[in-house]
Amino acid sequence: MVRDDDKVKRLIASNIAYYRKKCNLTQAELAEKIFYSDKSVSKWERAEGVPDICVLVMLAELFGVTVNDLIAEKQKNERPASPKIRRNLIMLMSVALVWLVSATAYFALRIALPGLERTWLAFIVAVPVSFVVTTVLTALWYPILFRFLSVSALVWSIAMALDVCVLIDNMYLIYTIAAILQILVILWHLFIAAPKLIGLRFIKRRHSKEDMSQNAAASSQSEILHHTVSFNDGDDMNVGE
Repeated sequence: MVRDDDKVKRLIASNIAYYRKKCNLTQAELAEKIFYSDKSVSKWERAEGVPDICVLVMLAELFGVTVNDLIAEKQKNERPASPKIRRNLIMLMSVALVWLVSATAYFALRIALPGLERTWLAFIVAVPVSFVVTTVLTALWYPILFRFLSVSALVWSIAMALDVCVLIDNMYLIYTIAAILQILVILWHLFIAAPKLIGLRFIKRRHSKEDMSQNAAASSQSEILHHTVSFNDGDDMNVGE
């Protein structure tokens, strides 16, 4: 009877291989993205080992699935899910909706108030609003790099919109505030990413030590086998004499 832990290993191995191929990644490419060696990925997919929970979280985030998807058995009639595509489509549709509202407001103002100037500012305002939407969605679904880029774009787009919309002297100084905010954004995301990077290095170092220990054990067994065979050959020669 197959033990439960062997079954879980085979499930995880099958799911990792399935989602890796679904994302069109080789074992080496996947290993590079999670800071591991391709030997570790190959070992996981052969059910000779199981990734740590934090590695499973990284894999789930990379594949656009949940951790439960990596450890649970897939239904036979289940259609291949594509959460990453759905999320990208939601992002695009949300931003498109912002620009639709902006265009509607522009044309409504042009029709209702034809003499009103600077109605085109509706499109300028749509830029930071779009990045507000992307910032919210990237915070929910995307890795930290996308969140950083989205927040940075939001900061500078707000500065640009204020500079264009507000007609006062020295408004260009708003970019100084934006630069200071950008530094704070960089420091904040470094603060968030630091524990994760330290954890990855620790895990990678631990797995490297485990691989070295396994290689040393295999080498030791090979030497013992070699000496045993040599000893037996010597005994056979003595018996023959």
